[in-house]
Amino acid sequence: MANTSETDLTPVRTVDLQNRIGEVGRTLADAIRAVVDSVPGGPHRPQELARALGINKDLSSRALSACRKQDPFAAAHLMPGPEPLRQLLRAAARRGVDPSVIKDAEEAVRAFDYLIRTDAGDRAGLDAIIGAWLPDARERFELTAKQAMFKGAASLKGLFTETALVTFMACPSAGAEAEWCDTALLAGLLGLRRLRPGATVQYSSVLHEPDHTHATLSGERVEGDQGPLLREFCSPASVEIATRVEGDRVHYTLADNGVGPKSAVDLWLAEFYARNHPRWRRPGAGPRRFFYATAEQPARTLIFDMLVHEDVWPGADPELVIYDTTVNGVADVNDPTRNIDRIDLAETVQPLGRGLSGYRASEVPNYLDLLRYVCRKMSWDENRFRAYRCRIHYPFYGSQVCMVFDPPAAPAS
Repeated sequence: MANTSETDLTPVRTVDLQNRIGEVGRTLADAIRAVVDSVPGGPHRPQELARALGINKDLSSRALSACRKQDPFAAAHLMPGPEPLRQLLRAAARRGVDPSVIKDAEEAVRAFDYLIRTDAGDRAGLDAIIGAWLPDARERFELTAKQAMFKGAASLKGLFTETALVTFMACPSAGAEAEWCDTALLAGLLGLRRLRPGATVQYSSVLHEPDHTHATLSGERVEGDQGPLLREFCSPASVEIATRVEGDRVHYTLADNGVGPKSAVDLWLAEFYARNHPRWRRPGAGPRRFFYATAEQPARTLIFDMLVHEDVWPGADPELVIYDTTVNGVADVNDPTRNIDRIDLAETVQPLGRGLSGYRASEVPNYLDLLRYVCRKMSWDENRFRAYRCRIHYPFYGSQVCMVFDPPAAPAS
């Protein structure tokens, strides 16, 4: 058993820490299991154990769930904290559980407490460490941390959106431009509202090719009052935005429409970029092609979809890369100096296959109507796209989520 009476400031090697967590988790699970099994009237379910010991059901449920895990890392992650565990042990002692069983459990709890304080700093730190070796724990830890970040950012910025959706559609350019792809962007902010008066609600898009301009789906330049608002899909339809172009950026700012739940709007925008991606690998021209969504507003959910025409990059599936844009702004995935800004999160890309009917999103009831609208405006065949989706709950505020493609070589003539 670990010596909990002395403080050791020597840095711990990763492998040693992994072994220590495994040992503490296994010992603690065995000890708490022995206590629970000794409580009269067993075997117990959470409510029965709570009633027998006079403790709350959350504590009994967590303790039972943790001590029954075979994986020691899962047991350590799910186990209640040291103080709640001591409360459980005191209650078990009052119910007549063998003092030797209680003593072994108390020693295991002391080792657990020592592990948290000396090796992890606090319980959140321990969960973060365990998350590196246990995918389930990592997902739970990240979700909790991102949710806390969302709440803080929403309070400080004074606004949030229930769902942010970013969809790119890549299709071969027509006629003589068949070596290139055209791209349509569909962006939605659903349930967007201010929490306090005066909060600025803004959506921005950035061009990465010097010869491109921001354009509507009809190909008209975005400037002044000519904006990409899809008013027929917005709610209310009378929603107003101000358009401001600054170099390679265009900013869309929501007019003041009050605060609180009754002021919530659904905002839909669409842009078009002609000839902005080559269809085939081009030596020396930044071979990796990427599309991205940025978390500009605190959001409960981000849905980032990529629809790729069957004749665009056949056989190529995207890699997901996420950057922190706080210091260096939006990243180019072909710039190796930005690798330092990459964030390692447990997010994934889900292939959706072909056919719009498979692209539904429960958070966006009219999504298929919007996709069909874009296809009609662009004269694209909706049945010739394959799709990929990244759904993120509480996206990391200030992050850039990229889908990255490696174009294949051009076919032989």
